[in-house]
Amino acid sequence: MTKNGRKLILVRTDLLEKAARITAKEGKTLFAFTNEAFERAIEAYDAEVTLAEVLEFYKMMKTGKSLNYIAIPCSILNNMAKKLYAIEREKTLNEWYESGLWNGNYLSLRFQDRNKLEVVKSFMKASMWNLDEFIVNVENDRTQVKCFSPNLDLECVEMLARFLRGVFNSLGYVVRDNKCLRGIVIMELEGEKPDRTPIKHPLQI
Repeated sequence: MTKNGRKLILVRTDLLEKAARITAKEGKTLFAFTNEAFERAIEAYDAEVTLAEVLEFYKMMKTGKSLNYIAIPCSILNNMAKKLYAIEREKTLNEWYESGLWNGNYLSLRFQDRNKLEVVKSFMKASMWNLDEFIVNVENDRTQVKCFSPNLDLECVEMLARFLRGVFNSLGYVVRDNKCLRGIVIMELEGEKPDRTPIKHPLQI
């Protein structure tokens, strides 16, 4: 500790150089920059999340904004789904499938250097579906997906399942089995083009 009560902290040279460039560009002092970084890290810790989780959530929310996503109350979504089902159920489900295909391709292109299933997990965590859990278990070329969202009625669950079918089809997976219950989706996938990027098991939000 120095005489004025400040502590010396060891920092990697490459990080220090990047921070110096940022502070020079923003017109800040390195002291102010590091203190702000510590304040935000502590604030995240108090909220029981990590800065990495906050940044990942922000990236996926920004991705959703690029895809023209909007947030709506779950009760309204359920009511809209019931009314659409009474008029044009198959057309609605096909539109969700097409949306899943497009979203999957977009995610694959935008995050080319990342594991596909990790990206899907993060994106679904930040999406409008309000999922309590999104679990993906991988064993050899078989993949099991489990989604839990108690607030979704069966109609919305079927739309979610059709959306996910499109997402996974766009990534090279084939849906071998699909079970939908109120608030629950369970899918069995087989990869025609398995993603060999190492992932953690299981993936869960």
